[in-house]
This record gives sequence, C-alpha cells and structure tokens, in this order.
Amino acid sequence: MAKLTFSNERFGNGTTPENALNNALLQYPEIASTLIQQFPRYTLTLLLEKVGLFASEKVLGDNSFEWKVMGRYNKKQFIASTADSSHAAGQKVAFTFADTSGGAAVNYYNLYDLLRFQDGSTGLIVGISGSTYQVECIDAGANAANEVVGRIGSAFPYGSSGADVGENWAYPETHKNFLTIMRKKCTVTGKDATDVTWIENNGSRLWYFTREQQLMDQFMYEQELQRWYGKRSVASPTSNYTSTNADIFSEDVSDQSLADGSEGRVIIGDGLLAQIDSSNQATYTAGALTEDIITEFLAKLSLNATNSEGNEYLVYTGTEGRLAFHKAMKDLLIAPTGSFTGGSFAGVNGDVELGANFTSYMALGNKITVAYCPVFDDNHMHGSTSGTNAFGDSRLKESAKMVFLDMGSTSGVNNIELITKGAEGMNRSFVKKYVTGMVNPYDANSMMAANADDKFECHVLAESGIVVRNPLSCGILSVA
Repeated sequence: MAKLTFSNERFGNGTTPENALNNALLQYPEIASTLIQQFPRYTLTLLLEKVGLFASEKVLGDNSFEWKVMGRYNKKQFIASTADSSHAAGQKVAFTFADTSGGAAVNYYNLYDLLRFQDGSTGLIVGISGSTYQVECIDAGANAANEVVGRIGSAFPYGSSGADVGENWAYPETHKNFLTIMRKKCTVTGKDATDVTWIENNGSRLWYFTREQQLMDQFMYEQELQRWYGKRSVASPTSNYTSTNADIFSEDVSDQSLADGSEGRVIIGDGLLAQIDSSNQATYTAGALTEDIITEFLAKLSLNATNSEGNEYLVYTGTEGRLAFHKAMKDLLIAPTGSFTGGSFAGVNGDVELGANFTSYMALGNKITVAYCPVFDDNHMHGSTSGTNAFGDSRLKESAKMVFLDMGSTSGVNNIELITKGAEGMNRSFVKKYVTGMVNPYDANSMMAANADDKFECHVLAESGIVVRNPLSCGILSVA
C-alpha cells in the first residue's frame, strides 16, 4: 500500500490544475482508499470501502432497504403447567406449554412428538385436547412450571396414517434499514485559494486546497461516527414519533417544510451498533477480562453464525480493550507459578527481548482478530469512565468496548456490507461538487461564474447505510 505524504505550501511554478487531486485521485470510488491511508480514524469505513464490502445491489427509488433472516425451525417451549411434579416410567401426564416463561398456554407440538425435559427424561405426546397434551413418560422424572422443553423428533405407531406437521415452520424475519444523507461544505476565498495541500503519492505530486482537505477530514470522520452510532429515527408505517418534529421523522408522511425552507424528510438509518441483537451483548469487569470470558462469548456468538466453527470475527476495540485483551492472553501463557509455559530460550545469544503482541486468537474452531478503533478513544465524545489505571487515570468505558463482527458470508453475500443509493451511471456513495464564483479552482481563465462572490464553495454529500445481515452472529462485550 502506497504511503501518502501531506504538506502545506503555496502555488509555485509548474503547478497545473489538470494535476489537481480532485481530477487525479478523488474520483469515485478512490476517495476512501486515498484519504483513509492518511487519516487512520476511519477504520469502519476502511473495512467497508477499501476492502470492497460494497453490496452488489444499490437502492433504487427509495431510501430504505430490506433483507431476510431465517428463523429457527425448532422453537423453545416452557412448561406452563403439569398435572404431576414427578412421574414414573409409562405414566401419562397432562401438560400445557407456552412460548415464553410464565406465558399463556399455546399449541405448538404435534401428536407423537418426542419431548426431552430439563432433567433428561423423555416423553411421547399420545393425545391432544385443546391446549392440553397427554404425554406418556418413557422414563421416570420430575418437572416444574417454567422449565424448558425441547422436541427431539417423533415416534409413530405401525400403520399410522400420516403426520400432523402443524405450524412448525420457520418464517424469515424481515429486517429494514434506511439510508442517511450526510452533507458538508467549505468556502474558499480568493485569498485562501493560494493555500494548497500537497500530496506525494507514488512519485507524483498532487495538490488540493487546505480548507478542502480539512473539509474532507471532518466529513469522513463524521461519516465514520454515523456508521458506528447512528440510530434509526423512522417510525413504523403505522405510527409516528411523538416529538415536535414527528413530521420529518415519519416514514408514512409526505414531504414537509423544514427549518431551512427545503421540502423533504429527514431520514436517519441505524448504524452498526444499533443493529447488533441485544441478546448478544454482555459485560465484563474493568481490569478483569480473561481468556475464559472471551471464549464463552465467542461460543455464544458461534451458535448463531452461519457455521458453528470456522468463522472469522473482527473485534473492534479501543486502547483499553486492546490492553485488556493483551493481559488476558498474557495470563493464559503464564503458569500459576509465574513461569512462561510457551517455549524456551535455548541457543539464545546476546540480549533477550521479552514481550508479545497478541492480535488474534483461535478458539472452538473460530478465529478472532483484534483491530483498533480510534473512535472508541475519542474523549471529546465519550465521558463515561470505569475505575482508574495503574497511574490513577480514569479508564474510558467506551475505549474498553469490544465489538465482535462476523465477517463471513452466506451464498456469496457478505454478512456486513455498505448499501448506497444509486442508479445507472450514478452512485451517491460519495458526491463532490464545486459552486464557482469569481474564483474557479480548476479553470482560472473561465469567463463563466455562478455568482459574483470572490470565492468558491466545495460541497460533499453521501447517501449510504450499513447492513448487518445476521445480527445474531455479532456481539458487543462492554465494561459494566
């Protein structure tokens, strides 16, 4: 990967507008791959754009997109009531079952379904009357209300006429997210137009305006924040937000008059964190992360991944999280006696360099790779702390957050992708335009101007959103 070098200078002899960065490097989609190398804060954007995780489809004619996630075929059931707390082998017991703990009785199981109870005993459904099931106990056991029951198959008699499959089908869950329009602009006066930023790239010397460079840096960082922390502001088609600005946040209303005089709707889509299922979020104590906690959390996620093993997880975290991971892995390699258990120093001459960089870990057939996310270290955004470090400094809670991202794919479709608005010949992943006045940045001799002001404006716009196709396979491990 080529290294970019930035420096600030004035126009000099030999400067050619045709060699401007805008024309040479920043044409879509190279904007990310160029600036991200210089500004490492855009780690998520780098993952999505530089690595090529663009969705193959683009949103057409709307600002939302949907995808399906297939649910489980076998659903968990709970004992709602039982006629007998204990039973002998061969005894018939009346049960009712619910789909939630403490819930009302529902009809889920079918005649001749085989059930397994929490104590390991099994039973066969031999009769159904309304929501009451007659279960013939195959072996002795004891059961209580709210215990989990699982179906392990079926067993039919000789000469049976057929099976009642009931409604035991899995239906895909529909997930929906929205594209968010982000904009920013800067104004460059005639005086400012002589201040340029130079970029040296592969032996070529290219330039663009200093204020424009700062605009791009700010825009991309804010875009990075939106892709992490954005939360959907759109209500369902049948309900509106009950705020003063409910009209601009509702999906089912027509365009509204906004504060700046424009006509439209303000739509905000969920970022990555908001899409990760709440059931896959756990906490650990600051300064007490262990390899066991990491492994157990990984096991929890792998249950819902495309494969139970062989998955690759990218773990984004801040400095505190990297430190916690390093200490957990170090403790794993050191025996309780305090001696190193992972190799020897035989044949070593001269100085011995101790230490190790722990960046990846294998467990349960799955691999996790730790990646630094500077956004989590931004103390101008995050103020919440948890304890102090060895020097008495406050530990930033957000810096310790560890976001596990399943980087796998299903049928060639990436689990995490960037969705953009577009059509044939148009892509709104990044749009950059100039409004020229008496100053034209790339054609100083032009006789045409949009206005008489001694300046020009640079406008940038992006309309995109993130999709996490299987939110159950990703997770967040945070400090309590």
